[in-house]
Amino acid sequence: MIKKTITDILSKSGIKNVGFCDFSDVKDHLLECRAKNRIPDNSKTVIMCAFPYRVKENAPKFLSRYAAIPDYHIICGEMLSAACKKLKEEYSQNKFEPFCDNSPIPEVYAAAVAGLGIKGDNGLLITKEYGSFVFLGEIVTDLHIECENNYNECSHCGKCKVVCPVSLDKTKCLSNLSQKKKLDDSELKILKQNNILWGCDTCQNVCPLNQNIKSTHIKEFIDGYRDEYIIGEDTTNRAYTWRGENVIKRNYENIEKYPKRKK
Repeated sequence: MIKKTITDILSKSGIKNVGFCDFSDVKDHLLECRAKNRIPDNSKTVIMCAFPYRVKENAPKFLSRYAAIPDYHIICGEMLSAACKKLKEEYSQNKFEPFCDNSPIPEVYAAAVAGLGIKGDNGLLITKEYGSFVFLGEIVTDLHIECENNYNECSHCGKCKVVCPVSLDKTKCLSNLSQKKKLDDSELKILKQNNILWGCDTCQNVCPLNQNIKSTHIKEFIDGYRDEYIIGEDTTNRAYTWRGENVIKRNYENIEKYPKRKK
């Protein structure tokens, strides 16, 4: 009964994909970050939420799909905050704290435990309906909700590792490389060779579980979608300017196959 009430409340806030992870399954694996002190005392449950973000079947031009939409920190953060407000109205004696990206919760692991999907070799959560093209967020609460441990991993087919330019070495991830403020000549050469403007979806594009998946239902992502970056555009609330616009401009000027045109 509690699960249905909570999923109904979250659904009204636009959050359709919800699972429940017992806090005891993650408490010994919490990540160190400033947000850690926001975890409620005597936490019992982590309400995991998945936010699908693939808008079109065709990929955007030299952008990771997550960068083709408005900054998810804002969109998903607002949805989670709205849900928490409604949950507090229903369960006034309990605490509900939202987290989105800046979180002490090991999100992929917790989401897999919650049954939202399985963990892929590339470290991403892979859901049945939306593949790995989902953002994760959560609500930590001291409300006890019955949970099951549903953790599973992918079949380890190896396709993502074979196609990845750095063989899934997280320390060399090209997505992270494209976001660095300073690049040496060798790093810049790698971006040029792979035609990366911002982010990298190479491992996701070849995953068998990312075929024949659904697109997002989130209106803000659909309405704010852009399938390319154009220099001079309004970059307000775009993921590719969180490091400052000079980073995306540098990449833009160095991607040889990218058409150079102004808005």
